[in-house]
Amino acid sequence: MNIHFTDPILFENLKEATLAKVKVGSYLYGTNNENSDEDFLYIYATSQPELNSFISTHHQLQYKENNVDHNFVSFHTFLKNAINGDSPINFEVIQSNELLGTPLAFLQHYSQHFLTYTIIRSYNGLVKRDIKHYNKAQTDYDKKKRLGHIIRGILYTELMLQKNFEFHYANQIFIDQYRHSSVNLDPRFINEDLQRLQQAAEEQRKLLNAKLDAGTLGYAKNFDVNQGTLLNTEIQRLIMSAEWLDRQNKIANFDMSYFIEAFENWVTY
Repeated sequence: MNIHFTDPILFENLKEATLAKVKVGSYLYGTNNENSDEDFLYIYATSQPELNSFISTHHQLQYKENNVDHNFVSFHTFLKNAINGDSPINFEVIQSNELLGTPLAFLQHYSQHFLTYTIIRSYNGLVKRDIKHYNKAQTDYDKKKRLGHIIRGILYTELMLQKNFEFHYANQIFIDQYRHSSVNLDPRFINEDLQRLQQAAEEQRKLLNAKLDAGTLGYAKNFDVNQGTLLNTEIQRLIMSAEWLDRQNKIANFDMSYFIEAFENWVTY
């Protein structure tokens, strides 16, 4: 969930503390068009106040500027959300090539190890959630967008279960399927489609759990121990680097009240 803030000084400080800036949403998937919104994800060097706090959050901060969403997530929260499935977008950023040329490029080496039982289950859960809330979409544009998320989630899950998931390959299949299909939003037809997609999601969940129980899934449940140990060593090297410390210092006085408020009262808009 996003915590909205309007403080321009914090906005500038977070940008200065950023390790990697990625254009997300449809631009990341290659499905953008002239109506697509621009959304950016900034991964910043986690401040000492956050590291030292009693608060552990999966929320990120959002600043709106000229119809552009600027979303900020600390490096530690980014990784936790990518691993536990709280934010599949973070997982997708690691699967893409968008971190190359940044201080976080080393994550690319571990990209396939972020693909786990937990991640597949997360996508499956998001598909079911989007089907349930499909009718909350008000415009045809939003309905098509939500339907696209459902179809993409089922495709990702299918490819993961087949051990054939590669981010750019998966999105190309989705683009070919979705852009060359006629999307009929007539309730008489869309309800049949949603029932079919719901059934597909339920079958995928059963197969996922069956493979896990049989030991044939081929992925770690949360994260491979050996690879996780290597990854942890690289993370320690990063947070002791001069570049990390310089950027972390840009938010040395980070205001934890945003997260403390969300911890008590959830996220308000």
